[in-house]
Amino acid sequence: MQKITKLAKNNLGVFFLAVFLIVHALVLQRMIFFPYPEFFIYPYLTNSGLKPYSQILDQHFPGLMFLPINFDNLGMHTENQARLWLLGLVMLTHVLLFIVSSKVFKSRTKALFVNFLYLVWQPFFEGWVFWIDNFIPLFTLSSFYFTYKYINENPAKKYLVLGGLALGIGVVFKQTVIPLSGLLFLYLLWQTRSIKNATYYLVGLLIPTGLMAAYYVKQNTFYEFWYWTIIFNLTVYSKIGLHVDRPLGYFTRVGLVFGSSVFALLSKKKREVGLLMVFLLGSLFGAFDRLDFVHLQPALPFAIIATAMGFEAIFKRKLINVFIMLYCFVTVWWLGVFYKGHISDRVLFFDSQTKTISEIVKKNIKPKERIFVFGAAPHLYQMSNSLPAGDIFVFPFPWFTIVSEDRILEGLKKDTPNIVVYDSSPKFNNLKITKYMSKINEYILKNYRPAESVGSVQIMKKI
Repeated sequence: MQKITKLAKNNLGVFFLAVFLIVHALVLQRMIFFPYPEFFIYPYLTNSGLKPYSQILDQHFPGLMFLPINFDNLGMHTENQARLWLLGLVMLTHVLLFIVSSKVFKSRTKALFVNFLYLVWQPFFEGWVFWIDNFIPLFTLSSFYFTYKYINENPAKKYLVLGGLALGIGVVFKQTVIPLSGLLFLYLLWQTRSIKNATYYLVGLLIPTGLMAAYYVKQNTFYEFWYWTIIFNLTVYSKIGLHVDRPLGYFTRVGLVFGSSVFALLSKKKREVGLLMVFLLGSLFGAFDRLDFVHLQPALPFAIIATAMGFEAIFKRKLINVFIMLYCFVTVWWLGVFYKGHISDRVLFFDSQTKTISEIVKKNIKPKERIFVFGAAPHLYQMSNSLPAGDIFVFPFPWFTIVSEDRILEGLKKDTPNIVVYDSSPKFNNLKITKYMSKINEYILKNYRPAESVGSVQIMKKI
């Protein structure tokens, strides 16, 4: 009878988890959707023969954009397929959260509460945006799980290797995981008092990162990879591209949801709290260099685990219970405002105008023909099955073009494509594209004439 009762409880937990998964998926399907164009254009150009970092100029680690296995050859070509990827990532994160929280709390009920908080806050913090940050919790939660098992349950060295391996894969996706990797190494040194044990973690960490470096050495593009992902980020981008001015509303939202995690410090589970804070603080690196909430997604799972742990610690303290009531009230209020503005079938960068432009371009070119896109949606190359003039591609942001405009212009002059997709309206940091890409703008206006217009975009042909 006891076994039957236990089985029923376990199945009930799985049932409620499944409910959360379904509700979360339905919520995200009804919301505005923003798949980053990088996920479409970079893999497409890579598979079309352009070399990442040498001909495709970008500041991110490769992930599934610049490696032989990428979004393009994995079948993600449209916005609908991208939404399925996002839903899949969120579902997997839910499952990992449930597994990790069950370990930490020794209770499936409390693990379900953590999953409920994830359902509440994941869409709110730009969970409708599909970007690299959505992948990171898969690796950090996995690393947390293996590290937790090593410290609290089974000191087998394989768990250190697996914990490092999971974070190493995370680094391949985004270099902002590197600070967390360093913090965890220091934490393991402190916990184990053994350099040898912490070295097992480093072995796992260096396997994927070493393979990544070896791949670009083999491609003869390691210098370019190092320049764009490290040197450029620390110099040009840090001076021009960072955006740190934030409205008060940003800090109140982050303060409530992430600040609530400090109550975990009152918990008696000191070892769990210590490891949790390493992952929470480490995951926050890189979250505050831009305004977007999506960069908080890697830290969100650890913030809500810590919040649940904190609520568990203070639940019977009457005075502090006022905070829990306030937390619930503000949550309901914010969510009401949030969903009023985000329930929509709109898909950014895949609007009807962009699709119309891509169809016009396709009718005027041969497959894989060189064209040039100035100011319009950068992934029009992928949508129209074309390639950039000069075999050089870069997103038209000031921090990129300040070091690459001359090279782009040289490629444009070399190929002199028949079609230029031209839009002079975009602004970045209040600076018009025609100003910070003035050389290219002048060349286009001198050598091309408008043939068709769609909104602010002109399809121009060579004179």
